[in-house]
Amino acid sequence: MAGVRGQVQRRGVERRAAILRAATEVFAAHGYRGASLAMIGERVGLTPAGVLRHFGSKEELLLAVIRDRDQRATAIAEELARMPPLEGLRAVVRYAEMSEAEPGIAALFTVLQAEHLELPGSVRRFFVERARGIEDVVVLWLRQGQEDGSIRRDVDLRRVARELMAFMEGAALMWLLDPERHSLVDLYRGYLDRLADELAA
Repeated sequence: MAGVRGQVQRRGVERRAAILRAATEVFAAHGYRGASLAMIGERVGLTPAGVLRHFGSKEELLLAVIRDRDQRATAIAEELARMPPLEGLRAVVRYAEMSEAEPGIAALFTVLQAEHLELPGSVRRFFVERARGIEDVVVLWLRQGQEDGSIRRDVDLRRVARELMAFMEGAALMWLLDPERHSLVDLYRGYLDRLADELAA
């Protein structure tokens, strides 16, 4: 019985992963409003009801897609946090490398944030709390540089964190609009190098 139960659980995990991949592709192509559970289910051989058996609602599925990507982004953040702050700041370019490797997911994030600017609910709340949390983490991270003497004491770290996040959002949009003209990695590298030089004590 234990072996059968294990096979059933494994199939469930595999099916859930397949739904996440399909949802990522469909949301990226059509946006949240334009996507349907039928479109997603069709890619994995399920009815909309079958999709809902694994994810209770379309919104819950969307949040699962976002969190899956964020988990991988968090792994990068943990590596950067172990570096000296200015070295880690230059290494933020790794997020651009991840986005260029997954343009569909990068597009999905941009579309979702725009779609939910004026919509109340858990998706908008997720993006607001995520942005505030990232800003706080960046401030704490850069403060380590002030404490060890590598970053100037007169720098307003909250301002730097907000400007860094604004750059990342804007650079992503420029790249997504015209990837043949803009390299996201090059945009990041140029900005981060200049920022690190400006902050250096």
